[in-house]
Amino acid sequence: MSSLLIKNIPENIRKKLKEQAELNHRSMNKQVVFILEQALAKPGIGQLPPPVKLKFRPTNEWLDKAKRWGRQ
Repeated sequence: MSSLLIKNIPENIRKKLKEQAELNHRSMNKQVVFILEQALAKPGIGQLPPPVKLKFRPTNEWLDKAKRWGRQ
């Protein structure tokens, strides 16, 4: 099995994780693995959406505008 180190976990999240682990009689590590397994089992998680089909050839100006619009 592989290992993963997670740094800078906010204290409130660490406390919630510890509470959940205790309620479920798990270690914090096993609780994290359980949560990740549940989250990744949901449909669509980790999958990219289908490509967008444009009816025109995008220009650099159009692409720049689209990038700015997506960041608002």
